[in-house]
Amino acid sequence: MMARRWITFLGAALVVSLALNLFFGGVLVGHRVGQGGGGLPDGPMNPANLKLRMERVFRALPDNDATMMRGLFEAERADIAGRFQALQDSRRAIGAALKAAPFDPAAFTVAYEAMQARSQELQAAIHGVIKAAIPQLSAEGRAVILERRWRQ
Repeated sequence: MMARRWITFLGAALVVSLALNLFFGGVLVGHRVGQGGGGLPDGPMNPANLKLRMERVFRALPDNDATMMRGLFEAERADIAGRFQALQDSRRAIGAALKAAPFDPAAFTVAYEAMQARSQELQAAIHGVIKAAIPQLSAEGRAVILERRWRQ
């Protein structure tokens, strides 16, 4: 009789464990899909990662819209890549300021403010392309963008 109760207890524990694993797995997958992750790594922002992220969006768009947006990004690729490089250079300057002995707070502040400016310039360039592209999208393309990024 004791063995039967033990088996019932183990069976119940396995079912509860499986249910919890499925629940938490679903939460993780749902969170990832809800962010538009599509299974690609988000990782650090760099030109290759930006291209991967944009390709996820392009694949969801109607063909004409995707072609138009690719063209707009391609036209600005050299400028955006240069801004990425400037941002990376400014981050290296922060690293150098942090390693300096003796530490110079003023040099760190200058390097950090330069990094902030480069970051804002990069974002402005990327968002400028997006701002130019959205009005040119078809109604279907705008609906895709709405669903992926601005759903309520």
